[in-house]
Amino acid sequence: MMLGNIKFVSADTEINRIMNNKNQDVLFVGSVTYVSDNYFVLSAKDYINTESTSEAIAKRTEDHRYVIMKNENIKYTSSYHEKTTVEEGDHVIASLKKTKGKWTISNGLYETDSDDYQTLAVKAYNKNPDVQSIMLKYFVNTDGMMKKFSCNTDGSKVYYQSKKIYDARWNMKKYLTIEEVRNSEKLKQMDHKTSLVDDIEEKTTFKTRKWIMFVIDMAAIVVVIGLLKNRKKKF
Repeated sequence: MMLGNIKFVSADTEINRIMNNKNQDVLFVGSVTYVSDNYFVLSAKDYINTESTSEAIAKRTEDHRYVIMKNENIKYTSSYHEKTTVEEGDHVIASLKKTKGKWTISNGLYETDSDDYQTLAVKAYNKNPDVQSIMLKYFVNTDGMMKKFSCNTDGSKVYYQSKKIYDARWNMKKYLTIEEVRNSEKLKQMDHKTSLVDDIEEKTTFKTRKWIMFVIDMAAIVVVIGLLKNRKKKF
C-alpha cells in the first residue's frame, strides 16, 4: 500500500509476525546462560507484552529458562556484533514456540547490544540498519506498543504513525531514544536540519550543473571559431 513515496510495512516478515503475535508462544529479552554441544539455555529477563492474557502468561516456564535443542545448525537471525554462533553471555530477543513439549525458535533469535529492553538495538546505528531491525528495536523498546511503521521506497527513512523516527541522512551517532521519538519538537528539529542540508546539496548541484554547461558552451564556441578560421584560410 503506497501513500506518495511512503509505503506501509505490511509484508509477512518475521518481524511482522512477532509484532502481531503470530506463530509464537513467548517473546522476551534475555541472555544465553549456557551452551553445550547438544543444546543451549535462554533465560528471560523481560517478556514483551504482545498479549497479556492469563492464557499467554501460563505458557511461560516457571523458572523463565528455555532449553533449545541444537537439532539443526541454529544461528542468529541477525546479530548486533555480527556473530555467527550462539555464545554464552550473549543478549537476545527470542521468539519461541513450544512444539511437542520442546521449545523451538519461531520468528527468530536476535543478538542485541544489551538486555535492557527499553534501550537495546538490534543492529548498530553506524552499520546502515535496515527497516526490519529498526521496527523490532522500537517495538521492543516500547514493550510492544509501537507497531504502525512505514518507510520510503528505498528504506532510508522510517516513520511511526507518519512521524519520521529514522533518516539515514541524519548526522547522528545513535538512535533516537523513546523520549525523543515521542517529542514532536525534537523530530521537527531533526527534519529542519535535514531540509537545510538538502537545500545546500540542491544549490550545490545546480551550481555544478551551470558550471558544466558553461564549460561545454565555451568549448563549443572555441570549436566554431576554429572552424571559421580554417575556412577563411582556404578562401
